[in-house]
Order: sequence, then structure tokens, then C-alpha cells
Amino acid sequence: MMNHRRSVRTGCAAIAFLAVAAVGSVLAAPAGAEVRGVAVDTPAGYGSTSGSTNYDVYGTGCAYQLDIIVDGFAASKSNLVVTSTANGKKVTLLNKKPTASLVKATWRPTTPGAHVLSATLDGVTKTRTVKVASGVQLPWFIRGGPCFVLPY
Repeated sequence: MMNHRRSVRTGCAAIAFLAVAAVGSVLAAPAGAEVRGVAVDTPAGYGSTSGSTNYDVYGTGCAYQLDIIVDGFAASKSNLVVTSTANGKKVTLLNKKPTASLVKATWRPTTPGAHVLSATLDGVTKTRTVKVASGVQLPWFIRGGPCFVLPY
């Protein structure tokens, strides 16, 4: 009789464990891909805007690296589309399926003014607005090739 009770308890414990594991695996399943944000990874530049520095002012003619954070990239149903919009003109910087949590794109602003950088994936868009002034990309041998930005 005692062995029967022990096997019933062991069987119940096993069933309870499997039920909890099944619920846990359902809850842990990825909900889908989601864009978390857009960041400009390259420093803004050097120059005379806002005093002696160009804090958060980028330059035309200079190259900047954008970092787009994507959660659950493997579950994406559409391409990640990264754009820059300024003065009514939209430029597509990237249009492909994400293959990692951190997606990089290169941005080269061509006109001064406010630029809206956006990343769209599976119908969700995240944006970041930045200021752009006239700039000159310095050669790589001068401090790694920063952008010299003229007053905004």
C-alpha cells in the first residue's frame, strides 16, 4: 500500500511539473519583433555652433552610423525600413529583414535643418529628430575623420 501511495505522489508531482513547464514555455514564447529605438552612434561633430561645440548638431556631407535596436528580430514579418526625412524629402537608408538585435545603417544628411530619423518594423515606428547644419567631413588622419560643423 505504501508503494502505491508513493507512486501516486510521484506521478502527481511529475504531472504538475510538466503542466508548469508547458505554461512557462507558452509564456516565454516571443511575442513578435519590435523596434525599441533609433540612436546616432557617431559623435555629432566639432565647430562653432552653440559656443565652441556642436552638441547634438550634425553636419551635411558627413557620415554617421545609426544603431537600431530590435527585440525579437527572428519573429519579424516585414523588412526593417530606416528613413531620414527633411524638408519634405524622404530618403530610405535601409530596407531589409533584421538579422540581429542591433542593426546598423549609415546616414549622410545632405540638407541643413531638422531631420526625422525613423525605423519601422511590423507596423511599429520609432523616430528621433536631430538638427543638421552645413558640415565638412575631415580626413581620417585628423582625429579619425570627424565632421566639422558650421554654425547652425
